Amino acid sequence: MSKNDQGGRSLSPRTGGPVDEPGDRTLRDPIAMAVEIISGEDPSIAELVAFRRQPIDLKAAARNAKSLSNEEFRLSLSKKLGDRDYDFACAGLKIMSLSLVALTAIWPAGDLDHCEAKLALAEQTGALHHRRDKTYVSTIDATLARRIRWKRAAFAVPELMLPPAPSAPQGDSRGLAIWPLERWDLAQGLELRGGPPAYAHTRVTAWVAFAKAAPDLDNLLQRARNMFETCDRLIALAQRGPENASELMVAADAARIAGYLAAAQVMIWPVHDRAALAIKKEIVALINLRGEIGDPVHMQAAVRHVTADAAWVKSLPADARDRLKFDWSELV
Repeated sequence: MSKNDQGGRSLSPRTGGPVDEPGDRTLRDPIAMAVEIISGEDPSIAELVAFRRQPIDLKAAARNAKSLSNEEFRLSLSKKLGDRDYDFACAGLKIMSLSLVALTAIWPAGDLDHCEAKLALAEQTGALHHRRDKTYVSTIDATLARRIRWKRAAFAVPELMLPPAPSAPQGDSRGLAIWPLERWDLAQGLELRGGPPAYAHTRVTAWVAFAKAAPDLDNLLQRARNMFETCDRLIALAQRGPENASELMVAADAARIAGYLAAAQVMIWPVHDRAALAIKKEIVALINLRGEIGDPVHMQAAVRHVTADAAWVKSLPADARDRLKFDWSELV
């Protein structure tokens, strides 16, 4: 199969790297790592611009998210009944997977690799499924329909950024057994979902510790508010026409991204006491308000999407899941 046969892009299998077992490395929240370049709650223009322009490998993030989700499923199948440590280990895997999902969805699509990562993750999370067969009466309920819209909006990419998908094989084409079906196959080379765990069972203690090391949700709420206020103020300043208006707009975009990432962290981490529930409800109100302001729809949808999935983190008690269902404003 030639490069031209594949639509002009190399779709060769992955050769190691982004989703390999982390070994002895410390397990860290990927969102927290992404925003490390911003120091404190009063960042400078230079820090915000550097944050926005840092190279984020969304393909690695998406592939890690899928790999961790697969491992969480395998570990949950192998755990002994009532083994609380395994529940927390599964929670750690799920938290990190959702954090990578949030990072992939919230970060704006800046190039074709970003677009391919978002579309591939959308496919794997079911965002592109549920196409109704017109020969059946529609039975989908409003809650499921809303979640599907959140998923689709969260991973949406500008269509003008996408070249044609890989072409179909022609008469003289070979390599048909591995002919690409998608622009980028996220699941190629990953362990299958079923069967024994691939690596997490050897580091249960580390994953348990990660799941229990929740960040300060109140600080994240304040960070989200501050970043959104910074974004709005920078946009207002840029609209006055200073010489560095374009730089101010880049910084404003960075502050908005940082705000949504902080909001996603609050909603992902399964802290379920009364204070945490109140903070999560404040995030709901804050994101609803950002919808009125007119923030990018994919960022708003990303927070809604990860909130819905985070309700099933295994360390949450069963009676906490109902309390995590919020009334969101609809996306139009």
